[in-house]
Amino acid sequence: MIANAFENVLEERTPAAHRRIRSFYDRYGFPVADLIRKNQAACDLVYLAMKPAEWLFLAVLYLVDVHPENRIALQYLPRQKEQAKKEAEKK
Repeated sequence: MIANAFENVLEERTPAAHRRIRSFYDRYGFPVADLIRKNQAACDLVYLAMKPAEWLFLAVLYLVDVHPENRIALQYLPRQKEQAKKEAEKK
């Protein structure tokens, strides 16, 4: 959820960079994930690599957002509720 909230910040603050990163992930992420799932050692290695990335994402969230907990919590809500909340905040 932290990575998704971080992606949301990227999408809002740097849309061009987000598009490039998302395009790269969409192209290569799923095939790599399939390979990783077949190898326990690769799973462990990716988990260990992602932990520091998660901490970095969390640090960025706390630096750029007044209430990062709310942004993270939104990741748990269905998209319809999230959209309704955004519309309510605009009013």
